Amino acid sequence: MRQIVFAILGMMSGLKALSRARFDVLRYRTNGEVFGIGYFTDHAVAKPVVVLTSAALYAAMAHRFAHDLTALTFGILVGAGTWLTLIDIDTHLLPRRIVYRTLALVVPLLMLSRIFDDSGSIIRMFIGACAMWIVMRVLEVLARGGLGGGDVALGGLLGLYLGWISYEALVVGLLAAFMLGGVFAILLVITRKVSRSTTFAFGPFLLAGALVGVLR
Repeated sequence: MRQIVFAILGMMSGLKALSRARFDVLRYRTNGEVFGIGYFTDHAVAKPVVVLTSAALYAAMAHRFAHDLTALTFGILVGAGTWLTLIDIDTHLLPRRIVYRTLALVVPLLMLSRIFDDSGSIIRMFIGACAMWIVMRVLEVLARGGLGGGDVALGGLLGLYLGWISYEALVVGLLAAFMLGGVFAILLVITRKVSRSTTFAFGPFLLAGALVGVLR
């Protein structure tokens, strides 16, 4: 029953994320701020895919964490992550305002969750956030335009969540992100969909890797 309730919450979260993403994508296109062109949010298939995926992930969080507050706090990661993923796919943008708003919301919630859920760590949470932010910042410099400030900010948010769980989750999440992104890039090159110099949205892979770290 608990997982069904969380799945319903996930469906609602997915619908809200899709609505917000469609609004933001249209605004960025109108203002000419996009770095890539995608149309996933325009397709009719977007709604069922987003809603069902969000429902499944919320239910997975309910299964992963015994305490409701912890599960709901990690559900926020799903909602914000869905919003950011949809924007990044269609525009190659990761708006830092969304990341910072999410940070402002989840930091106190994760600290509060620690009171009721002794599986997490506040100290490790902040270490994880700093560590992943530094890694992403170094990669941004080395990539010379391949990564943006939004990816770096997102890294800090994901490190916060993963560090709260464990250092192992942090490492797994980061490695999974680059493995998934690397496999995707290789497949695109093999199928000749892109050239070696083509860039693609990396935010979705960061988020997918984080989910691997959380739910493994």
